[in-house]
This record gives sequence, C-alpha cells and structure tokens, in this order.
Amino acid sequence: MSVIVHLSDPHFGAERPDLVEPLLAAVARLAPDLVVLSGDLTQRARSGQYAAAMRLLAGCRAPVLVVPGNHDVPLWNIGLRLVDPWRRWRRAVGPELGPLFVNDAMLVLGLNTADPMAWKNGRIGAVQLQRVAEVCATAGARRRVLVLHHPLQGPPSEPPALRGAAAAIPALVDAGVDMVLSGHLHSTYATPLAAAPGILSVQAGTCLSHRVRGDGNAFNSLRLVPGGVVLTHYRAQADRTFRADADLVLMRGAAGWEEGRGAAASPDGV
Repeated sequence: MSVIVHLSDPHFGAERPDLVEPLLAAVARLAPDLVVLSGDLTQRARSGQYAAAMRLLAGCRAPVLVVPGNHDVPLWNIGLRLVDPWRRWRRAVGPELGPLFVNDAMLVLGLNTADPMAWKNGRIGAVQLQRVAEVCATAGARRRVLVLHHPLQGPPSEPPALRGAAAAIPALVDAGVDMVLSGHLHSTYATPLAAAPGILSVQAGTCLSHRVRGDGNAFNSLRLVPGGVVLTHYRAQADRTFRADADLVLMRGAAGWEEGRGAAASPDGV
C-alpha cells in the first residue's frame, strides 16, 4: 500500500512559521512513499523564499515531487519574468519542471501549468498532453497520478483557473489517468471530474500560508488500496497540531469514482 502526502501552497514569504515543525512532524508520522507539493512554494519567487521552501522539503525525509505555481514566477522583476522566468526555480529546486516518480504501485507525473505571461491563471497544452500520453503508456498496472498547480475543475463559484482544461480532459481519459492532485484555490476537497468521472480531482488547501479561505491550513494523505484510495484531510488546530478528519474511502468502478467502505482509520495528527 503506497502513501502519498499531498502538500500545496506554502507561500514562503507569507507563511506561518509556527506551523512548519508541526507540519513536518505530521508528515513524518505518515511515513509516505512520496511527498507531492503542488505549487506556490513562494509568495514572490525570491531566493530566500525558495531557500525556506527547500528546507521544508528536505525536512520531509521522503522522496518529493514538486511543480511550480503562479507565485513561483517573479512578479515585479519584469525583465526576468519575460526572459528567464524559471531561473530562480531551477537554481533552488532543480532543472526539471515536469518531474516523474515511479514505484511498484504508482506513476506520478508533474506538469507545469504556471503561465509566466499571466497574473494567476494557468495553461495546459498539446506538448504537455503528449508527454502525459507517452509517460502513462509505460505505467502498466500502476496508478496514473498527475500533479498540477491549477485545477482542471474548480467549484462553480470560481472562474476557470486553467486555460485548455476542457480540451485536455479527453486526452487524460485516453491516457488512463486515475487522479489529478492540485492546489491554487486554498481549498480542500475531492470530487470526480464532471466531464470524466473516472478521474478523481483532489484539491489540497494551503499547508502553511496565512492567506486561508475558510478551510484553514491543511494537507492531504492518500493511501492507495486495491481498486481505490483512502483520502484523509489533516487540518491545523488551535494548539498548532495537524489532526485528521474522518477517512474518505473512494473506489473506482465502471461508472467512475464513488464513495466506498472498509479502510482502517487514519492515525491522529502529531
């Protein structure tokens, strides 16, 4: 049984320093096979903010897969934004903007949906979808998981955040994608895509930023089980611990993803 910890939107430069160590303790307790961070490592893509984000990832003591968000592009340095928007990312995080993780149970592919020419919205296009098709074709019986910063499907109250999403979904279905992990909205929920109920969209809230939107600081764990996944939301408490909500068991059937039963309860937060 593989375990993914899904973090998102720490926004170093606008983070809560008092939650960093409790977050790392909660992650360590889960002993994940992979830690995913779905973008917005920084608030303004400054070198010191990147350094703080990398200290967090090093503290996870597990393999990590990280994709950029719109805040990871310099906002005020227009020259750098136009000419070399990912220079600071590459210096801090590494050269790869579309990372890949594979073990016996899962294939996890990151895509860079951040658009340096846009203020906050993202984009997904043909080149990225071709990579999804090629990589997923090698997955065999493994779960196929994508990681994006911008969600393919947001709540009805939010305007679309990802240009090209509607055209991308059929290609993801053809590639056999099972789940998409995203951030950006600072909200925590999971739902099948309306246009493709065989793809589960999992949103993580902000794990550390003080810029919360009603949900508070949170992260997710996903335990892959035969035929499905056990999803647990961990939420920051007033005593600066992260505590688990009730498990949500989701099974993928012929008609798509739906709630199921039968998984053991998650451990309490640290």
